[in-house]
Amino acid sequence: MKSKDSQLTIRSIEAIPVVVPLLQPIKWARGEIKDIDNVIIIVTLSDGTEGIADAPPRPTIYGETQQSITTIVRDHLAPKLIGLNAFDLTAVWAVFDQFAGNPAAKSAIDMAIFDAQAKHLGITCAELLGGTPKALPVNRRLMLGSNKEMLAEAERMIKRYGFKAWKVKCGIDKKRDITLLRALRKLVGDDHEITIDCNQGYSSQDLLETSPYFEEVNVALIEEPIPARDGLGKRFCAERTIIPISGDDSCMTPDDVLHELKLGAIRSVVIKCARTGYTRSRQILALAQSYYTPVHNGTQADMQIGCVAAAHFASTYLTPHAHEFSSFIDAKDHVANEDPVIKNGMLQLPVGPGIGLTLDARKLKKYRVDG
Repeated sequence: MKSKDSQLTIRSIEAIPVVVPLLQPIKWARGEIKDIDNVIIIVTLSDGTEGIADAPPRPTIYGETQQSITTIVRDHLAPKLIGLNAFDLTAVWAVFDQFAGNPAAKSAIDMAIFDAQAKHLGITCAELLGGTPKALPVNRRLMLGSNKEMLAEAERMIKRYGFKAWKVKCGIDKKRDITLLRALRKLVGDDHEITIDCNQGYSSQDLLETSPYFEEVNVALIEEPIPARDGLGKRFCAERTIIPISGDDSCMTPDDVLHELKLGAIRSVVIKCARTGYTRSRQILALAQSYYTPVHNGTQADMQIGCVAAAHFASTYLTPHAHEFSSFIDAKDHVANEDPVIKNGMLQLPVGPGIGLTLDARKLKKYRVDG
């Protein structure tokens, strides 16, 4: 006899482009965004249960735009997914594999399906994935600016949110990076975690020259310091610094992660659910654990929905590092009814099934840009 859940199917998939203003532009070594031009994905099951996710287009990283995400979902993925069993993720990813690229579009659908599954079952996504929702330590990303501006931002964030971990964007000017990190360590003290993200801005020679200074200020991780495809250069540097090199741009798929781990180029992995969904994020987690390599969750400057969804995944494993779930505080507004909270440097998740968020119909109408 078939169970009720075995008859549950995907009834519809919507892709709604939105533009929400930021408090200020988000900058990194290879790009900048001035607004949140994401795509809200809504998966509705045959019993009416809705799951939601947020797809962030990053044309400088993945080649996806808001228009391309909307088009691939509406015209290509949704027609093939409608009618599939809502719990058959193997069939869902078989459809995804028919199309090259489009990681954010595929990942958002994947996570929206999990959200719908969990809401149907009356449990959280963390529980569905094998964990429990919990308060998580989060870092604050200090965006590129003058050293004075970045230190002032750190002071404001400590007073308002109690952050005890920092991710510093580096990779453009070595001397400036060293000066900033020294000043930040002096400002926050020895008990705060400091990681740096170079966004491939250094050469291997640059990294070898600067790593002794990073060791001096006790940097916890160096994320993607040199060109992602320079695996041998990364391994050469990894063998000559005590600071773990963390894979991000070089670790976009499970295959990428396995390659980097086998090469010995990285000693930490960043998992970004926005590009690997829950399904492939679990595969990456398993690979890293099999190599005794720590992971933590990062984001693609994700907003409220994306940060909360990724935090449910991060609730399923242990890590020595803070997660990157604070980018939602950069937005002037959001399209969900519920709010996550950061207090004493910890992210506190909304209570409820799935990811604990539901869409605010009024705000969705206000910010959608497709009429």
